[in-house]
Amino acid sequence: MATRSLPFTPENTGDPRGRAALTVAVFASVALFAVLFPWYPGGQRLEVGVTLDQPIAAPRDLSYESVVRTAQVREQAASVIREVLILDPEIRDRQLAELDRIMQAISQQRNDTGLSASARETQIRAIPGASLSEASASVLAAAEPQRWVALQTEAQNALSRTLTGAVGPEETAAARTRASGFISPLLSVDEALALTELMDPLVVPTLIVSEERTEALRREARANTPPVVAAYTAGQVVIPAGTPIDEAGVEAIERLGLKQDTATRSAITSAAIAALLAGAALGAHVLTVRPPSIRGGAGRRVLFVMLLVAPVAIAKFSLTLTVPDSDRLFLAHALPLAAAPIAAAVLLDIGSAVLIAGLLAALVGFISTSVPVFGWSGVASQLETVRLLLATGAGGLAGAYSVARIERLQGYLGAGLAAAAAAALGAAAVLFLDPDREWLDAVWIAGTTAIGGIFAALLAVGVVVLLSRPFGIITRVELMELVQLNHPLLRRLQDEAPGTFQHSMLVGNLAERAADRIGADALLVRVGAYYHDIGKLHAPSLFVENFGDSANPHEALDPLQSSRVIMLHVTAGVELARKHRLPEAVVQFIPQHHGTRLVAFFYRRAAEVDPEVNPDLFRYPGPKPQSRETALVMLADSCEATVRAAPDRSGDRIREIVEAVVRERLEEGQFDECDLSLRDLRVVVESFTLALGAVYHPRVEYPQPTKREIEARRTPAAPPAIEAATAAPAPAPPSQPALPRPTSRQPDRPVRGEDDI
Repeated sequence: MATRSLPFTPENTGDPRGRAALTVAVFASVALFAVLFPWYPGGQRLEVGVTLDQPIAAPRDLSYESVVRTAQVREQAASVIREVLILDPEIRDRQLAELDRIMQAISQQRNDTGLSASARETQIRAIPGASLSEASASVLAAAEPQRWVALQTEAQNALSRTLTGAVGPEETAAARTRASGFISPLLSVDEALALTELMDPLVVPTLIVSEERTEALRREARANTPPVVAAYTAGQVVIPAGTPIDEAGVEAIERLGLKQDTATRSAITSAAIAALLAGAALGAHVLTVRPPSIRGGAGRRVLFVMLLVAPVAIAKFSLTLTVPDSDRLFLAHALPLAAAPIAAAVLLDIGSAVLIAGLLAALVGFISTSVPVFGWSGVASQLETVRLLLATGAGGLAGAYSVARIERLQGYLGAGLAAAAAAALGAAAVLFLDPDREWLDAVWIAGTTAIGGIFAALLAVGVVVLLSRPFGIITRVELMELVQLNHPLLRRLQDEAPGTFQHSMLVGNLAERAADRIGADALLVRVGAYYHDIGKLHAPSLFVENFGDSANPHEALDPLQSSRVIMLHVTAGVELARKHRLPEAVVQFIPQHHGTRLVAFFYRRAAEVDPEVNPDLFRYPGPKPQSRETALVMLADSCEATVRAAPDRSGDRIREIVEAVVRERLEEGQFDECDLSLRDLRVVVESFTLALGAVYHPRVEYPQPTKREIEARRTPAAPPAIEAATAAPAPAPPSQPALPRPTSRQPDRPVRGEDDI
């Protein structure tokens, strides 16, 4: 309800409907334009690396200067020029400075008297840049001071002489050998080896590449290479079949006029108009029809758009491989395009599915008229376009209508077969207009449409299974599984809380009938009613319908404690439902069937003691009902509990109770966040009154059995105890439910005026 000023206020739709419709239209138009943009992958594309199925021949004589081949030849001439190397004298100075740094570091370690011999050798080997073996480090560490000075001088002289000349990148190994030869022969072998190990990493090339001189020589080589002239005669093969196209081949195709750009201005404009029309149709559907399945949030609207965009994209990327059908195999009809309308009928609603089927057929026809043949030119025949349009439209509509009310998985297969049959008939209608038709064409059409229908059914099942939970959608098949009484949660409810189970069953019957009469989802309402009180499983004995002959456990609790225990069944129910992976559409019934109401019984008891007690302490956390379905369960739950507790269950009294419950919920504002209308509530009142009157109708009290009936029951072999039992008058059928019912005459037990406990 949008307002609370008057009871039974009509719903107020407001401006969000227009914004939602505009959003859908814009999003759909942009997405469809991206899909319909005249770029066609697949087929015989004339691009580098593509291998053609048939050769390309020159349509006329042509001679031109080939830019591609000229560039290739000139690059080959430039690549022959080797890099120019020049001497860099700074390299020698840098390497000598590095050697001096290493020598100074070794001297510092040698002069550290606090180190042992082994520690000194370890520190010398750890000097950065000094790649020394253990033996060489030992030689350098143990050398006498004068000897160490001589070793430094030898290393500096040898490295300087080695790097004074030109050392190329390929001459590094030879230069290191020369460096070891410059070492004085007066040194010991170990000393010479140690100096060689020090110098080897420092011997590097002294010649560097001159990029400027090298590039100047290569430019000169390119300039001196003459251009390449390509010449073709009419009929000459430009690109043989089975040969990958190279850059020169693409250039030849363009020069010969064999490649036409499909993304022309007119083609882009055409795609934009088609996308705008389809997007406007989707937006108008949201604005005028306002399907409840799409009003579930932005995610539902995205799903609505994508169920059209996705099959259009599949059609575009697939038709390039199947159209034109020169071999008359009709492979385009094997595409599972009917999966989109089938999935839309299950996930959204039949109206949205019909719209998607119609727009999909129109867009497939549009695509078929603009598919390029062999990658560069050509348009599909008119008959092919009409055949695709009729087959796609008929198959989509048949599949959507067939699956709209299914309650078993087998229904998807039936929808796929219906889609296949309708698509085959649509294609056959055009086949009789084809002058080239053959009897074998009918066989191919039947086979490809059957494949398409079966794959559409399988794909639709996968789409529904994958997308239903993420988008908060529950299918009728899932609902039928949840409504089975052998579900683990319902089994537990029967065994552990039989009173709650019977109450839930009756609430389901009441709410389902009312939902059917106002056009709400009756099956969802029944499932929600079955599970709305599963939270009572956490402590069944604390709720009045499960007391039995037991004492009232709330006598030992104060009202606030009792209310908290009672309210716990909401949070516990949500937790239990999610633990058992119930769909969110069913879980929402648990907190919303109480909304933000008070636990009235215990609040009133608390108010008798303290009139200033805060009522919010006794209020359910909510939220208020967000849909007509949850609002119906709220009303059915309260009405059934109140009528069950009432001592007077006459038809007039039941109507008064139902009207009072509805009026009270309205005054409390419990329907402010759902779209339950005045007309809906009036229908609900009538439905509940009739249904509850049928449940609690008066029963005829049977007279005592006659003497002949009693004698007829007896048998000669009956034991005395049985005879005595059969002789006693039979009790009359109970006029009330067998479960214990608290009344106002039982002050020791809380009265279930609505559904407090």
